[in-house]
Amino acid sequence: MFNRSRTQLTIRNAAVLSVILVALNVFVYVVMRQMLYAQVDKSILNLTDKTSSLTVPKLSAVEGVAGTMALPAKSAVVFNVGQMDRPIIQIYWTKENLPVPMMGSTEFSEDHLKQLLPTHFGKKPETVKVGEQYYRVLNRAMTTNAFTLSSSDGSSYEIATEQLLTNVSPEIEMLQRLFNILLFGGLIGLVVAVAAGYYLANRALVPIRLSLEKQQQFVSDASHELRTPLSVIQVHSELLLRHPDHTIEQDSKLISNVLQEAKRMSKLVSGLLTLARSDSNQLELERKPVQFDRIVQECVGKMQMLAEIKGILMHAEVESPIPMVADEERLQQLLVTVLDNAIKYTPDDGVVRVVCRKFAHSAQLEIEDTGIGISPEDLPRVFDRFYRGDKSRTRQEGGTGLGLAIAKWVVERHGGKIRLESKRSNGTRVYITLPL
Repeated sequence: MFNRSRTQLTIRNAAVLSVILVALNVFVYVVMRQMLYAQVDKSILNLTDKTSSLTVPKLSAVEGVAGTMALPAKSAVVFNVGQMDRPIIQIYWTKENLPVPMMGSTEFSEDHLKQLLPTHFGKKPETVKVGEQYYRVLNRAMTTNAFTLSSSDGSSYEIATEQLLTNVSPEIEMLQRLFNILLFGGLIGLVVAVAAGYYLANRALVPIRLSLEKQQQFVSDASHELRTPLSVIQVHSELLLRHPDHTIEQDSKLISNVLQEAKRMSKLVSGLLTLARSDSNQLELERKPVQFDRIVQECVGKMQMLAEIKGILMHAEVESPIPMVADEERLQQLLVTVLDNAIKYTPDDGVVRVVCRKFAHSAQLEIEDTGIGISPEDLPRVFDRFYRGDKSRTRQEGGTGLGLAIAKWVVERHGGKIRLESKRSNGTRVYITLPL
């Protein structure tokens, strides 16, 4: 079950991390591309505004081989604009999409000019590949505007399109290198994402595995604890059925044992229900203003009778008043549990001392007994559910192993702390701190 869950979590975690990685790479590439093109496009657009008022330069007649006029081979004029480290090239096109011969220092071949044919008109430059070079090109439609060559035949050209372009091959090469780096880094990142997904899946399964183990242990312990009283009730009930003619007085011992085990089972089920509800956060505290000193005194008074039966001296020192906002019923449950343990494990003629003090922001309760104490190896686990150092003695005393677990839950839900100090045969001290 865990292997399948681990695989699913690994795939999901790796997918999420991969999507984030790809999105980040795309963002970096797009931002870098925009930054590289921004200044180039700005220069082209600025030149477009300036050339709107320029007069197209006239060309002088040039004699050909046969004594006739021959147009210059150049079909572009070059502008050095601002602080640009590259020139901007200007080309004029006729309505027939023929380049107008211009003076200039840049020459495009016939094939290159075919690749530059102005077929698309937009407000922003576009990238066009011409031969092995890349250019940012902006085509701008012009109103009818003619100029005349200074030649004998008076040749003239009707301009339809103005084309501005500049070489951006270095930027394209840089973007290609960046793309390769991001691609290589992305592949490595995918491997890392899978490894990270596996690691996160294992980390996520740790509390689930621990929770399941605790649940299984809880169910096992609960079944074991319930089996004993159920067995006793069953055995004694069968003994009662063997003598249906007996009176209640004759079978009073059997009936008493059945009643005792039924009470013990009811207490166990009540504790299990409390812990189950606390685990699922279904058990809420009903906080209201209470007098903690009064609650302590009432609980000591209730347990006084039980202490006197065993000949135990119970002494209480309670500071008053101690107002507090808390759940009175749960505080009573806490105090009865701790006092009951103190009396239960204190031998006859022992002493149980209760001290309650008020501090600036908290109240501290100290319950000390002269009982049998707790061994060092058992002390760290006394708050675990169903844990009992001396199982036979605890069961004989009617314990369920849930009291201190419930007490810890009550204290922690109130935002307080509980701890124990004990040594074998030297008694036990319980320290409880609750915020006011």
